[in-house]
Amino acid sequence: MGRKNKFIEKLTKEQKSSLEKGYKTGKSYVFRRKCHSILLSHEGKTVKELTDFFGVSIITVYTWLKEWESQGIKGLKVKPGQGRPPKLSLDDQKQVKMVKTLVENDPKNLNQVVGQLKSKLGVDLSKKTLKRFLKNLNTSGNDSEED
Repeated sequence: MGRKNKFIEKLTKEQKSSLEKGYKTGKSYVFRRKCHSILLSHEGKTVKELTDFFGVSIITVYTWLKEWESQGIKGLKVKPGQGRPPKLSLDDQKQVKMVKTLVENDPKNLNQVVGQLKSKLGVDLSKKTLKRFLKNLNTSGNDSEED
C-alpha cells in the first residue's frame, strides 16, 4: 500500500489566474515549477506523474501541495535563506574593506589575494569566486570612497 493519491481539487478563478501568472512570469525557476505542478495536479495528474514530469522526489511534490493548501501562492515562493550562504558578503564591511585593500595592494595577482584572504579571514575561496565578488562590489554601489 502506498500513499493515497492527492490532488488539488478546487481552485477559484483568482487562484487559477494567479498560478498561471506565476507559472508564466514568476522570477524564480523553482516558483514557476511549483505553480505549474499545482495547475497540473488540479487537472488530475497524480503525484507519481508529477514526480516523473519534474524529476523530483515524491516528498517534494507532497511538500509543494501542502504549501499550497496551507499558505496559497505565498507558500510556493522561495523563502529567504534557502541555498548556500556566500563565502564573502557585501554587507560585511570588514570583509569588503579587507578585499579592497588587498586588491589595491596587488591588483595583478589575484592568486596571492586569495591566499591572503584565506590566512587573514579564514575564508577558503577560488580566484573565480573572488572575481565574482569584485564584480558585484563594483556594480552594487558600495565602492564609493568614504570621507
